[in-house]
Amino acid sequence: MNVSCPSFGPAAARLGLIVCLAWASVCQATPHNANTDWFQAAKYGVLMHLLPTDGKELALVQAFDVESLAKQLESMGAKYFVITLGQNSGYYIAPNAAYDRRVGLAPGERCSTRDLPLDLYRALQPRGIRLMLYLPCQTPLEARVQRAFGLPQGKGNQTIDPAFAAKWSEVIQEWSDRYGDKVAGWWFDGGYSGFAGCDYDAHVGFTGAIAAQYAAAAKHGNPKAIVAFNPGVIAVRGVEQPVHYVEADDYTAGELNHPLAAIPAGRWLGGSQWHALAFIGSSWAKRDTRYTDTQWSEWVRAVADKGGVVTLDMGPNWDPKAGPIGSFAEAQVRQVQAIKSAVRGNIEPLAQ
Repeated sequence: MNVSCPSFGPAAARLGLIVCLAWASVCQATPHNANTDWFQAAKYGVLMHLLPTDGKELALVQAFDVESLAKQLESMGAKYFVITLGQNSGYYIAPNAAYDRRVGLAPGERCSTRDLPLDLYRALQPRGIRLMLYLPCQTPLEARVQRAFGLPQGKGNQTIDPAFAAKWSEVIQEWSDRYGDKVAGWWFDGGYSGFAGCDYDAHVGFTGAIAAQYAAAAKHGNPKAIVAFNPGVIAVRGVEQPVHYVEADDYTAGELNHPLAAIPAGRWLGGSQWHALAFIGSSWAKRDTRYTDTQWSEWVRAVADKGGVVTLDMGPNWDPKAGPIGSFAEAQVRQVQAIKSAVRGNIEPLAQ
């Protein structure tokens, strides 16, 4: 979600739809995975981009207040929480010996010595909130790391292949085995392959076979974990919408910049659970608001009524003077509380 693909203009809309359908016929999902039932019942959840960019910010992972965050999530009625393990900077919020070993790093140099996902699980599980993880489909955009994993060195996403994917899968599997059934699902970013006319980083070599490698690694510790792979933002006839992408998708990645017109026809899309991901603020990880409570509530309720799921990105606090590290802005919390009132009412908490 650090990049997105252009929407189709009117002249290309028909061609884009044809390409979408042609691709979907090749990469069909295992249909109607029952492991997504809890996800569909959840209706909506929250994602946080917690992406340290240097050693100083990595140190703040130690101060992340999991109890404050868990209380906020509970007050918003969120039934799952997705957090970024890391992205382009090369800093991660949890230990990973496979990554350190491959790159030649000392423990704590780039991977936090605090296991933040584990601490989050311990705070979330008693509240009936499941934990999910975010990870890109390739290494950070650093020459040292790219070289260590056998990639070309460059500032942007590089072309990947099954040999690289096997190495990256070792990193994924170490986290999967570490957390086991404590992690309920994964959202993989940056799986760009020219889907439906997208041309930004469109040919990084991502394939259904690589998705299957990553899915196997992510499910090694928990076979019931659900996964999705992100092709970027897709629009057909000017409307951004989730798409069924690769066979390994248990649910649609569903990245949307302008979400309010995207309503599912039903729960399933090409055999995958219909799911959309959008940001509450002006962009990813921002702490402001852009729509009204009513707009958000009506959209999420409309999606849930059709059997879909919505994940809402909210920005974390990095400033200890502004409140607990990792907590959400009150304005965004209030918006999701409004969604809770519209969607959940007096619904009992989900069973674990």
